[in-house]
Amino acid sequence: MDEITSIMLKQIKDIEQKDETQILADMAGEVIQDYIYEFTRFDRRLKKTVRMVKLSWIGVREVARAKGNIVLEEPNITETADHWRIVFRGTDLTRNFSIFGGCHQPKRMTVKKVDDRTGEVSGEELIDDPYAFTKCLSKAQRNTLEPCIPGNFALKMIDKFLAAAGQKPLHLPGGKALVKTAEKVKAQPKPPAEWDKITREQVPDYPALEKVYWGLAKKQPQELYPQLGVSSRTDMNITAWEAFQQLKAVFGETKEEKEDKTSVTNDT
Repeated sequence: MDEITSIMLKQIKDIEQKDETQILADMAGEVIQDYIYEFTRFDRRLKKTVRMVKLSWIGVREVARAKGNIVLEEPNITETADHWRIVFRGTDLTRNFSIFGGCHQPKRMTVKKVDDRTGEVSGEELIDDPYAFTKCLSKAQRNTLEPCIPGNFALKMIDKFLAAAGQKPLHLPGGKALVKTAEKVKAQPKPPAEWDKITREQVPDYPALEKVYWGLAKKQPQELYPQLGVSSRTDMNITAWEAFQQLKAVFGETKEEKEDKTSVTNDT
């Protein structure tokens, strides 16, 4: 195996691992922000390193939903002693195009062995993976949906995701940018009336707060906690509802309330 092939296989393995992490996070109800993965690869034809962008599992799901008219038939599920194997048939109803996609997932996974006293990694071991079936199911869906998404539509959606993240967009042949600036797709916080509709029952914990925050302010968790004066969820020492009230005081203010505060500050 040459060096370039080895690098490509490592990239595939890394993407698979990232997707598995997304699958577990999605199961836990966490807000997921990575719709795309970006990396570099050496292009043998061009003789240089090129920028690569690929849809993540969540990205594939969202793009397929936006595209619409893609259906998956009942899966063919096979269980062996060591693996799960799931195959779907996917059809793009608009273009009358069908394709098969699947996944062969081991029931065991490799984890690092960590010394309880020192915290140092002392090796690796194989253990039973309790989520092997779920991973296999999600990957099989991904591998079937992705080929059903037209390339040009996928490029447009990837550029939207890049722009929303403040990253440089890709370009179609001819050099025309699909999205000129990130500002054009940047969403504004919902008006105060929408914040007032949120009840304590809707914010029982911080995962729920993150979802509510995204729905109202269109901001990700990494932007939420600095707004509350900390770096992450684990640093919080107040209830999620109290945190929501603090956010509401900032993002739920009317234009007049903000102007009044500015006026008082200037007067003093």
